[in-house]
Amino acid sequence: MSERWVRSQWAAVADAGDDLLLVARDGSVRRLETDSADLARVVIGFLARPHDEAALLAHVESLAGPLGERRQVVRDLMRVLVESGAVTRAGADAAAPSAKGGVGQNIVVGISGAIAATHSPGLISALQRRGHTVEVALTATAQRFVSLDALGAIAGREIHTSIWPSRPHAPAPHVALAQWADLVVIYPASATTIGRIANGDFSDLVAAIALTTRAPVVVAPSMNIAMLEASAVQRNLEQLRADGVVVLHGVPSQEVADAPSARSTVTGAAAAPGEVAATVDCLRAAGALPRREAVRAVSASTWDAVYRTAAGGASRSDGLPLVPWASDACDADIAAALVAHGASRGSLLDVGCGLGQVARHALTLGYRVTATDVSVAALQLAAAMEPAITWLRDDICASALVGGHDVIVDRATLHTLPRARVHAWAASMRRLLAPGGALIVKAHRDGIANVTTGWSGEAIAALLPELQLVSAQDAELPGVTTPAPIPSTLAVLRRG
Repeated sequence: MSERWVRSQWAAVADAGDDLLLVARDGSVRRLETDSADLARVVIGFLARPHDEAALLAHVESLAGPLGERRQVVRDLMRVLVESGAVTRAGADAAAPSAKGGVGQNIVVGISGAIAATHSPGLISALQRRGHTVEVALTATAQRFVSLDALGAIAGREIHTSIWPSRPHAPAPHVALAQWADLVVIYPASATTIGRIANGDFSDLVAAIALTTRAPVVVAPSMNIAMLEASAVQRNLEQLRADGVVVLHGVPSQEVADAPSARSTVTGAAAAPGEVAATVDCLRAAGALPRREAVRAVSASTWDAVYRTAAGGASRSDGLPLVPWASDACDADIAAALVAHGASRGSLLDVGCGLGQVARHALTLGYRVTATDVSVAALQLAAAMEPAITWLRDDICASALVGGHDVIVDRATLHTLPRARVHAWAASMRRLLAPGGALIVKAHRDGIANVTTGWSGEAIAALLPELQLVSAQDAELPGVTTPAPIPSTLAVLRRG
């Protein structure tokens, strides 16, 4: 009888964007890209239960057609998976990755409401044994699975359960912990918590920490396999990967949601605590957990400097204004779109408002207007011109705003974002736009090399499949460095 192979019991596999990371027993990390990563995901998924090589090859052929000479590609990939420890012989015990040395880090462990929360004390202890300092935060549902007293005794620190400070004048816990952390690990990550993080929902402490921190974030999903395979959960996991979150794959385990007599072994559970701790250390040592500043756009301080200088009446040496994209009047095509697609006297959100020309025009149409920007300097200048508008500092890619706006206008913000941040932008738009509401987006059509990204109406609509593309037309925006017009797109989308 030929050998049978199965997914090992330790966390040797993680998604990082489109790539797949394999953590070997010696702590080394191997990165699989493009087609190799996709094939590895198929193989690992099939080996949630033991199978021999013939069954594996037949499964791959059922998906990709006859392999012919390409069978050797599958065999070579299996060798890589076995060498890394991601796959092992059925019945064999796979050793966990070896511990890596180095300076301990500040790690926030976020515990959400899945049955694997009962294992979280083991993760805290495993991280402490490796020299890390651990703070613990729980969702409300997680408190049904694990004792706060037990966690406090193990952590030796206050256990955090609310976004509100426990003492007057104390810093907000989600902000303080987000700034303190060198790493955030969500273990286990329930479908609900994954959805909150993917969609920019700050209503819960654990999600708020993950959304606020600039440190790396690692999530270990753990849930019923039917929930894990649900299209909504898969969309949310894809969003997390696009946002730079590292997602650990689950391992085979008993499905405890079923009656004991009906339980079967399926993939979907988070790996054991010691294995997660070892894998996280290996990924950190290999440089596979970069801080998330790498996906930021132009910093708020840069925008502040430009607006403050412009406020002083300064201009460039050639006499052109420092902020040529700003104007006293709303763009005619945006004004027309507000009339044609807006809601009379509804709520309007102006994203990346700058000096507020769109917001001021919307006010004259009878809207209740909220205008946001990352630049405090721009908001101060805009508020001086029209105090009747609510001016707020907010980053649309990590927005703390409450949803329910009838109209959202984004004039020239989307194209300033690097590709790694556009999914966070889309998540905020989905959350903030009311049912039946209209989203008006104006962005560069082709983009400027190393400065802006280009967008068509169809590309914008692809970011927001829940919305219907109502119209898309050619448009113009003033240049970034001169008022000379740049070809752009004006797209209108509506939520059903």
